[in-house]
Amino acid sequence: MNVTGKTILAIQNDPTDPPHLAGRWLMELGYTIKILRAYDGEVVPTEVPDDIHALMPLGGHMGAMDDHVAPWLPAERALLKNAVDRDVPIFAICLGAQLLAAATGGEVSRAQQSEIGIYSIEATVQSAHDPLFNFAGSLPVAQWHEDYVSRLPEGATLLASSELCANQVYRVGSKSYAVQFHPEIDASIIHTWEENADNAFLESGKSSVEAEVAAVESDLLATWKPIVQEWGRLISY
Repeated sequence: MNVTGKTILAIQNDPTDPPHLAGRWLMELGYTIKILRAYDGEVVPTEVPDDIHALMPLGGHMGAMDDHVAPWLPAERALLKNAVDRDVPIFAICLGAQLLAAATGGEVSRAQQSEIGIYSIEATVQSAHDPLFNFAGSLPVAQWHEDYVSRLPEGATLLASSELCANQVYRVGSKSYAVQFHPEIDASIIHTWEENADNAFLESGKSSVEAEVAAVESDLLATWKPIVQEWGRLISY
């Protein structure tokens, strides 16, 4: 594997949600992570720049169609559609997963119950044939969302579900993945999110989930670092 000179563009939609662990894990493989701070006014291109090898659209407190809140979202959806059309790899996280669905013909809705804290996702039958999510049974995940992908884009492959959210992991094409949860976070990020409580947290009825995330932090790391790095290997050629 040779990723020298290959850059992944991480689109940061919220000041409190950087690429964090996922960025570090991919840098360990040799990738360069370029952070585009859309929340701070940096311009989001509508087409994938020639020097960008892959995209990582990140989470945020806004909805996928909240263009009045985050005026860069139309450009971000166009960028993701362009990436899919050109088969540029994507690893989309939370809001990023919703934006990818909205950009490619899926639908995003408000969930009846938000997922905040530690949950489990269950493998689908299709996951057995996937190069990344070919697991059996369940995996632990850190969740923080009130919206969800209510209809997958046409042709997408569903790879994992949870009790409260059917579309937890899906694949578009051969190398683009979307996850509703947050593989990139640890308890320090949760602490920041609780200090800057958004509607998803305020409506959850929970006072804090920092302790429950900290209690399984090592399990989350052991689970998600290999999967994120396997995506890095998958897209290296």
